[in-house]
Amino acid sequence: MSDTDMKNLVAELGKIVGPKNVLDRVEGRKKIRGDQSWLTYVHAHYGKPLSIQDAVATPHTTEEVSQIVKLANKLKVPVTPFGGGSGVQGAANATRGGIMLNLREMTKVRHLDMKSLTITVEPGYIVSEFEAWLNKQGLCFTHYPASAEWASVGGCLAARGSGVLSTKYGNIQDHVLACEVVLPTGEIVQLPQVPKHAAGPELTQLLIGSEGILGVITACTIKLRNLPAKRTFRAFSFPTLSQGIEAGRQIMVTGLRPAVMRFYDKDAAEHSLERAVQAGLKGPTMVLMFDGDHPSLVDFEANVANELCVKNGGKDLGSKVGEVWWEKRYVFYHPPYAPELPQIWCTMDVVADFEHIENVYNKVTHAMKHAVDPKWGLTLKTHFSHWYDWGSMIYPRWGIPKGPDDLNEAVKLHDQVIHAATMAALEAGAVINDHHGVGLRLAPYMEKQFGPAGMKMMRSIKKALDPNNVMCPGKMAMESSDRPY
Repeated sequence: MSDTDMKNLVAELGKIVGPKNVLDRVEGRKKIRGDQSWLTYVHAHYGKPLSIQDAVATPHTTEEVSQIVKLANKLKVPVTPFGGGSGVQGAANATRGGIMLNLREMTKVRHLDMKSLTITVEPGYIVSEFEAWLNKQGLCFTHYPASAEWASVGGCLAARGSGVLSTKYGNIQDHVLACEVVLPTGEIVQLPQVPKHAAGPELTQLLIGSEGILGVITACTIKLRNLPAKRTFRAFSFPTLSQGIEAGRQIMVTGLRPAVMRFYDKDAAEHSLERAVQAGLKGPTMVLMFDGDHPSLVDFEANVANELCVKNGGKDLGSKVGEVWWEKRYVFYHPPYAPELPQIWCTMDVVADFEHIENVYNKVTHAMKHAVDPKWGLTLKTHFSHWYDWGSMIYPRWGIPKGPDDLNEAVKLHDQVIHAATMAALEAGAVINDHHGVGLRLAPYMEKQFGPAGMKMMRSIKKALDPNNVMCPGKMAMESSDRPY
């Protein structure tokens, strides 16, 4: 976009949201640099930012969002919604310029229903702030992502996120009842307030995980819970990974629902979890937490789960490990635990059913360990952090202490590990991602996941809703399977 076109765009946006709520490309790129993925950080470090928005507009109402999107269609310029910027896949980068739609000021609570325990809230509310507001009223969101202090409610929906309590309360799609959305052509749609009933296709779920390509979520109605009357913790060490997985499987398929069930492999237990809890951990370790409104029921479920762990060879480590982990559960995302440049890092979270999950672990971890020359010193720590009544997922966190000095070579090394892990996951029967979204990193693998016919279906939906291709063009392999960075 030329300087003249950019100034005209800024002026037109100013008419909608007010001049003080619009930034040009220079100030806009300073204010919003993209998300928290390694790809975003490393490209910015080398002066080649992935997010190249020509303007940042900050709306305060759904009508303003609608007018901005209509303007984008008129001018044929891209729109990239932006929430808290906590994503780790590169999705929230305006890779083709245009308008960055900053939703951070849309934070109103529109309605709190204390009988139904539901709330209608706008997308810019930061999760930790939202949770604190709810807690003052004896309520909780039950969606506790590791990124809670940065993630917005809308961003959680857009990326189909998950939180540490997902094993009991579900991923974000299980919290959402309805959405208000501005379609890519600017129309405002309020979807039905009661979800998943026989009134045609479930359109709300079509939006969850679409990462902005199908419209802008401007409000959502979500389920709440009372603050739990009791939480109880326990930890177990297991002689083998297989025994721990089997204990977790038996817990899930028999109807027990721990709020937390995190199972760390040997490396993750001894070199990651141990750093936080300092309990002398050795070997694969599981942390369990049960919670609820009825203390006797919490105790009963916990006792049955504990018996299953012992039955499968688990050694009871007591409650302290779990209690300390709960208090420190977010420290892993801050120094000295969180990685920083010049390191290369990423998390590959892939999900499979119980029939395949152990083989997925074996194949993916092997592929990652052998993806690059040993001289790079790749480290790998894997845990199973989210469980379902049909399966589980692995959360391998890998890092290279110092990559190549050249940007292209560093990205190439990063991509080698991603490619090896993703292909191994697919070949072993997994889905390429559990809860971090697609973004730039996994877009090249969408067709391998869905097949040509599946991608044709998704591209047809995108084309029908967004005929001018203004919403996040180039994202989620809607145009090509080439790497978009």
